[in-house]
Amino acid sequence: MKWSLRWLGFRHLKSVWITMVISNLVMLLIPLSIGVFLYSKVEDSLEKGANRSNQAMLEQLKLSLDTELKEVDKLAQQIVFDPKLDYLLKLKEDQSGFDRYKFIEFMGGPAFRSNLRSNFILDYYVYFRKSDLVLKSGLLTDSRKFYDMYYSYEGMTYEAWRDKVLHGFHTMEYLPSATLLRRSELDPMKSIENTPLDVITFTQSLPGRDRKDITGSFVILIDESRVKEMFAQIEYASDSSIYVVDGEGRSIMSTEREPLPPSLLRQIHNDEGLFNEKLNGDSKVVSFTSSEKEGWKYILVTPRSVYMQQLNLIQEWTLILFLLCLAIGLIAAVIIAYRNYSPLRKAVDIIPRGAGWKGRHAVNEYELIQRTIADSLQEEQNLRNLLARQTPVLRSNYLSRLIRGQMDVDTTEKGVQSLQFMDITFISEYFSVMIIQLDSIARFHIEHDEQQWALARFIISNVGTDMIQAPHQTFAVELDRDRVVFLNNFAAERASEMDSDIQEMAESLKHMIEDRFHIDITVSVGLPHVGAKSIGESYAEAVAAMEYRIIKGGGTIIYFRDITNVHSHYYYPIDIEVQLINFVRSGDMENVLKLLDTIYAMNFESGSITPEVGRCLFFNMTSTFLKIMNTTGTDQRDILGPDIDLIKDIFSYETAESMYRRIQQLYEMLTGSFVIERTDHRVQLLQDMEQFLDENFTDPNLGLVMISDRFGMTPQYISTFYKKCSGMNVIDSITRRRIQQAKIHMRTKEMTNAQLAQLVGYTSDVVFIRAFKKIEGVTPGKYRENFQTYTSDEVG
Repeated sequence: MKWSLRWLGFRHLKSVWITMVISNLVMLLIPLSIGVFLYSKVEDSLEKGANRSNQAMLEQLKLSLDTELKEVDKLAQQIVFDPKLDYLLKLKEDQSGFDRYKFIEFMGGPAFRSNLRSNFILDYYVYFRKSDLVLKSGLLTDSRKFYDMYYSYEGMTYEAWRDKVLHGFHTMEYLPSATLLRRSELDPMKSIENTPLDVITFTQSLPGRDRKDITGSFVILIDESRVKEMFAQIEYASDSSIYVVDGEGRSIMSTEREPLPPSLLRQIHNDEGLFNEKLNGDSKVVSFTSSEKEGWKYILVTPRSVYMQQLNLIQEWTLILFLLCLAIGLIAAVIIAYRNYSPLRKAVDIIPRGAGWKGRHAVNEYELIQRTIADSLQEEQNLRNLLARQTPVLRSNYLSRLIRGQMDVDTTEKGVQSLQFMDITFISEYFSVMIIQLDSIARFHIEHDEQQWALARFIISNVGTDMIQAPHQTFAVELDRDRVVFLNNFAAERASEMDSDIQEMAESLKHMIEDRFHIDITVSVGLPHVGAKSIGESYAEAVAAMEYRIIKGGGTIIYFRDITNVHSHYYYPIDIEVQLINFVRSGDMENVLKLLDTIYAMNFESGSITPEVGRCLFFNMTSTFLKIMNTTGTDQRDILGPDIDLIKDIFSYETAESMYRRIQQLYEMLTGSFVIERTDHRVQLLQDMEQFLDENFTDPNLGLVMISDRFGMTPQYISTFYKKCSGMNVIDSITRRRIQQAKIHMRTKEMTNAQLAQLVGYTSDVVFIRAFKKIEGVTPGKYRENFQTYTSDEVG
């Protein structure tokens, strides 16, 4: 299986067969997981049931023991609160026999012989400290004899017993379990025998009102074996240990000899609860509850093995069944996965090994098929997108060649279908071409970059396409940066109205573009023609009409039908040229301007001159201008300035009117130069200029433009006139005045270069330093040093 995939070239392919096996196992694990979940719930339920059972037994034990202890408390209250007791506590041991009778009388009284005696109570007695007597049923003796002959504690001396039990202060206090040695007279002729017994000692100090004034004690001995009989049922049922602990953590009684560790006792701080604890290496479950006795806790410690015995059995069977189901499910998952994988493997085998898969990341069979289909669809989409991206280019190229007459149009059904992929459909054989020339987009956008030009062409194309209404249709083609061409296809039923429809479209388009979008345009319209081959003729007519923009000016609509009756000659005879030359050389400005106006009006205002002939006229007028300068020895740079090509300058203007304005300006400048040379007015003009420079040389804006504005002359003429008359350039004259003024300030004041530059008319100290060095040959700093040295030498 994997070998076949590697043979196909997919060496890093991960087989989906493994995925199928894993999927089947996951499906198998779902019911097993449910079983594990149910087992956990059963385990939790059994554990909680066991906890409730132990807690219930512990509560039952607490109720039974608390009931018996209440009997003990009642007996103590009857003895302590007997009114005769106070009198007996005050008697000393040397009192008369009458007083001893009072003790015997108290012993036979109802309080001492109470019927509240519990099954737990082994015996009880009263100790009188002042008389050192111990009174119990049927016995009145001193404390020493009582301890030695009747009740003594194992491992405890008489003094310790007296100080701890009889003389110590106790308030309804239960002492921990201890071994009591009882002595009884089995036979008056035999010796006394010791009988040990575990008891819990209850003691109450008398009278119990003051810790400092203890005059006796009341002691009750509780048979611990009777208490353990109550523990026996719980202990047998759960193999547990039972402890009764007081508020100080002391074991009052227990079924075990070893006390509970302090770490376990610290965890018992609530009224009741349950927790797990490890004791002597064994896991234990500790249950506890609080007694009505203040601070007492009943604690049940059960081995977890006994506690979870039934649950462990269920766990073992569950694990066996789980492993068995897992093994059977694994075998079934492999078989089912193999059967389901066979068709997929056959599908993968038929995928050819392609170079396109080299370097691919590892995939499985499904991803391989998915990628194969996706790549096929993507390749198809790429081809469609490529064709869609190329469609506008193909469409524009086809229409461009069609408009120029380089393509034939097949209007048959087959020919129409062949153009549909470019979204081109012709509805008839009636065509007309209209050209839109973008004169300026300055009002449309302040920037004239390619983006704005493209946006302007886009607007014109879309607006023009929408302007012609059904049933006609139009196609827009962008031929140049500033030119858009519309190919109009008219419906056959409106062939007779083609001229009016074309005129309405041209006027509406021009009005819309200029008024709404602020784009200045010129429109030229060719004649309508019949037949697809005549499209090139209509385009040629529109181009010829656009050429007349030089005559009619921009921002107009030019129809080819209006320029068919023009002639190809211009009015500029030799005698007129001679007159113009004489007027210029004589400085007759008025007649020069009148003659130029006559020439322009005779040729252009009638509108009967062709653009080509108009250009020839302006070329001849420029030639006359050059003849005058050559014959008079006038330097062209003095009139036009340096680096100006006069012919290119004239023909850089797009309209005849703008060309004429430039010719008129040139002749005016040339005539003015002859006027100044032939009058004494030039002397006065030079003086006025010198005075103007003296008054304004500290102005940073002073230059040829400012002087020309002051005297109403062109900057070129001002520069030429001043140089002729003074022998110095205007800029050099201004610079010398500024440097001279700076030297005066440097001799009289301590100023920085920046301050000096600003004071004499420079905006930058760098420019000032450069100008100073050009005039004086040294920098301002060096000039200061030389001046100071020279001054010091003279003073010395």
